[in-house]
Amino acid sequence: MSRARPIEVDGRTIWFDTSANHKRATVTQLELLAAVEDISIDDLLDEGLSQGQLLFRLREKIHGNLIPAEVMERRRLRRIEAARQPECRICSPAGLECEGQITRHHFIPRWLMRELENYTAYAARVKCTIPICVGRHRDLHYRDGEQGGKSIVDCLTADEKAFGAKLLGELQEQHPKIFELLASGDETTYEGTLIRDFLAGRFHQKY
Repeated sequence: MSRARPIEVDGRTIWFDTSANHKRATVTQLELLAAVEDISIDDLLDEGLSQGQLLFRLREKIHGNLIPAEVMERRRLRRIEAARQPECRICSPAGLECEGQITRHHFIPRWLMRELENYTAYAARVKCTIPICVGRHRDLHYRDGEQGGKSIVDCLTADEKAFGAKLLGELQEQHPKIFELLASGDETTYEGTLIRDFLAGRFHQKY
């Protein structure tokens, strides 16, 4: 029996793989759910949803296979706004075509920042995020080995590297067990790669 399920969007069918292999959500599917739930796609990317999980959430918000007109208008406006954003830090230098709209990627994950005693001083997105398209952003968050490595340090400016070094240094000092646990992670995790880059001195600028 087929595990594919359809949703109609803009006159075309988007198929969702709901099999037990937990296939990663596509860029189009993620953009659609963000518009349906009226949430930031940046927040949605943190969740690492499979296609089956994403479809379940869509079904909770819509009836049948058709997306409401107000959702489609919200999706259209978001794409227009995203087109005004800076270029993707990953795609642009490499000459790659971006997958989806531009998002704001927390180069030090928010859940790690929240562990710090003075988190509120760092919370502003202008300090701790960089522009990355939905597709590359998704690839960084999924805990697998697809789509290349997880290192982000070469995409950061000198000031961003210094800011990242400050936060990671505070994490090492304030929460050494969390720091050591992440450092021992494999190369398929963004956090593990981040810590190893820090320990290797790749965040070499002083804050």
